Amino acid sequence: MKYKIEKNIPISAHGHNGSGHLTKIIKEMEVGDSVLVKNRIKANSFILAIKRLGYKAITRKVDNGIRIWKVENKNANE
Repeated sequence: MKYKIEKNIPISAHGHNGSGHLTKIIKEMEVGDSVLVKNRIKANSFILAIKRLGYKAITRKVDNGIRIWKVENKNANE
């Protein structure tokens, strides 16, 4: 696959940076709380954001999506 390098393309103020929104939600969650997401892409975004904040994420596939729990990261203090 060939890629075209482009110059002088401004960065959109409305670009997709969901991590800020996800970070807000995750900060509101207490350890043990969970969220239900509908697809793997959104689940991966949540998992990365949870880890970035120093927690661990546990996921389980359920009938209507993927459930993600915010749990303490026991290794963070080592």
